[in-house]
Amino acid sequence: MTFVEDVRSKAKGHWEAIFQRLDIPTNRGEGECPSCGGKTRYRFDDREGRGTYYCSHCGAGTGLDLVMKVNQCDARSAAEMVAGVMALPLPEPKPAREKPQPNIAIADKVAVLVAKTVSGESQYLHNKGLPSPSNALLSDGSLLLILQAMDGTTIGAQVINPDGSKRLLAGTTKKGSFIPVRLQSPTEDEQPVTVLIAEGYATGVTVSLLDDGVVLAALDEGNLIHVAKVCRERWPLAKIIIAADNDWHESGECDEKGKLKLNIGVISAEKAAISVSGWVATPPTHHKADWDDYRQQNGTEATTRAFTESLYQPKGAKMKATVTAIHNDKNSRPALSQMAASQRGELLAERYGQITVNPESETVYRYNGERWEKVPDSELQREMVAIFNENETPYSPTGIKNAIEAMKLQVPVMTTQPRYLIGFKNGVYDLRENAFRAHKPEDWLLNHNGITFTQPLAANECLEVHASNFYKWLSHAAGRDAGKMERIKAGLFMVLANRYDWQLFLEITGEGGSGKSVFTHIATLLTGEHNTASGNMAALDSARGRAQFVGKSLILLPDQSKYVGEGTGIKAITGGDLLEIDGKYEKQFSIILQSVVLATNNEPMNFTERQGGIARRRVIFSFNNPVSDDEKDPLLSEKISVELPVIIRHLLTEFASQDKAKLLLLEQRNSDEALEVKRGTDPVIDLCAALYFMSEARGLLMGGGKSIESEPKKYLYHLYKEFLEFQGLGKPLAVTSFGKAMKNAANEYGKEYKTREINGRKQTNVGLTEKVNGFLPHVWGLDTPD
Repeated sequence: MTFVEDVRSKAKGHWEAIFQRLDIPTNRGEGECPSCGGKTRYRFDDREGRGTYYCSHCGAGTGLDLVMKVNQCDARSAAEMVAGVMALPLPEPKPAREKPQPNIAIADKVAVLVAKTVSGESQYLHNKGLPSPSNALLSDGSLLLILQAMDGTTIGAQVINPDGSKRLLAGTTKKGSFIPVRLQSPTEDEQPVTVLIAEGYATGVTVSLLDDGVVLAALDEGNLIHVAKVCRERWPLAKIIIAADNDWHESGECDEKGKLKLNIGVISAEKAAISVSGWVATPPTHHKADWDDYRQQNGTEATTRAFTESLYQPKGAKMKATVTAIHNDKNSRPALSQMAASQRGELLAERYGQITVNPESETVYRYNGERWEKVPDSELQREMVAIFNENETPYSPTGIKNAIEAMKLQVPVMTTQPRYLIGFKNGVYDLRENAFRAHKPEDWLLNHNGITFTQPLAANECLEVHASNFYKWLSHAAGRDAGKMERIKAGLFMVLANRYDWQLFLEITGEGGSGKSVFTHIATLLTGEHNTASGNMAALDSARGRAQFVGKSLILLPDQSKYVGEGTGIKAITGGDLLEIDGKYEKQFSIILQSVVLATNNEPMNFTERQGGIARRRVIFSFNNPVSDDEKDPLLSEKISVELPVIIRHLLTEFASQDKAKLLLLEQRNSDEALEVKRGTDPVIDLCAALYFMSEARGLLMGGGKSIESEPKKYLYHLYKEFLEFQGLGKPLAVTSFGKAMKNAANEYGKEYKTREINGRKQTNVGLTEKVNGFLPHVWGLDTPD
């Protein structure tokens, strides 16, 4: 009996369970065909236990036939998959080559040398100003360094003479071996967070002063990739950093053979990083240097900052998932074809390292060392296919989908970013501690502003001297008003700190050329262009329109045309309401948009909402000082961009107490400047400037109805209509709506609108000032009931 026939025979009566393990549907009624995809064509009938099925499009067959169709493979491959599920023995593979035995001789040679060493300080490291982690010195003062494999086996040694010359002990196996500079011994559950790999030993010692992770020396650039791979196998979740040598050369420079020079140190480091989904740190020099050279030239503190700031992940850096071959060790993994969807999901999760899932949108995110970035389902599908291909295993679309869905159920659930953190490219600023520190996964940053945070250039750093272009713009936009300058800076701090939870939005209005676009430019720099989305008021009101703002820190509404409306969307966003999101090709979900909203316009927005919701949130800045043509600087925005680190440090220092910024914005919200803008958009608010409010409702009657004679000095509603006619405005509000508008308008002036019923009529607490004579053409009676 052949292998295929044997599998077919032993699978009889078990096909339903086999199909379930292979992600093939076993519905007895009509459903989607796993082979051709037909929606109502397929059913599993399993006649005589042979796994039979029927599809009206692609025909009928037995269980093995269906496995072949779904996985597009031959009978033998299908039989192997079924055998794997049933744990049947597979055909005997060709005998693998025996692994060479450890080099016993080299271990003995190293042991003999170690026995001859004495403890002392290496002159080689001392000359570089470095400590000596290894004190094993030979009789001539040379430093003896032992090379080992990841399992601790000694496989060679390097000798470094006091003058820096180096040699390997004869018989040393270099590939994949390393010199441990700092090698902890974590348990299986306690893996190192960071592993750093340098070329040379001195560079490794320097790197150990810059980071507290495991540090290994790979001897040369060619061995970086091999050491990186054994590290990834040993520590699958660690962040692996390759400390590259910068083999810098002039552009177009050739070697002695006439060939263009290459930066071999960086190229080799990037190849190693790509192979293990790692990171690269390269000395920021314009001359040939390693990190030890950089430390000697700049000091340890500056080198630590430069090392952190230089970190990047080369494109294409992803982990490769491998599957352990089938054997009887119960702790090993089964073959990929034998795995359930949950086990395949585990493989996919390992490929990405640190990942999480948003429970609302079911979107997966991976940690890239700086922030959590979104991983689309389409990418997850391609990576799962790559795992199958790498393990030479057939797959089906259903199997791919099930593995991804299973993975989403396994990985940790994402939580929200703490409000006290501001994300930068090289770390976070903690507003509670008023201190800067490195990134951590548990910061849960979805984005950062892309800016490298730096320390002050001078002890007495100030805007006037060190950010003169920004200061020039600020003072002009504020009309040289020191108070308004502080309030504008408070608005910029709100953007920088992403204080969407203050439930405010900014509206910058005024004449063209007065600095509105510069404010927008600075705000975009503070939050990062990749964290900024631009739209309009209509987009805020719809679930589909809001999809573009998910994950953004700043929503810009630039150059808004004259807007008249309720402002439902902007009120919901700034109010922290749960909003429906309908992204194209994505599952519909609800989310709180953690975004500051900034609108700019020449004509202020006209909100018809009368409940005070918009008024409580709207912070208006009026920019009405256009720059003259002879003072315009077309490069002003670019100049301010260069000053950004100074601006950021100033804002963080100025508003170390964040409540100060919020109070300044509330002051601006209630300012005469903001009220003047609102008067220009709302005739009821404008009318109230000619009125006063009493403590009791003993003022004008409300009026209304179809009275033939208008008495605007007796009836408030008549006064309102006279005011509209004088201003040449349109249709008046209905009496009830006008009453609500009066209540809202009184609040804008810090007053309270009151009414009472008297003799069947409504009396208000509103009185007239002399200002009404400016729009009333006649003298009217002033009689009002007591």
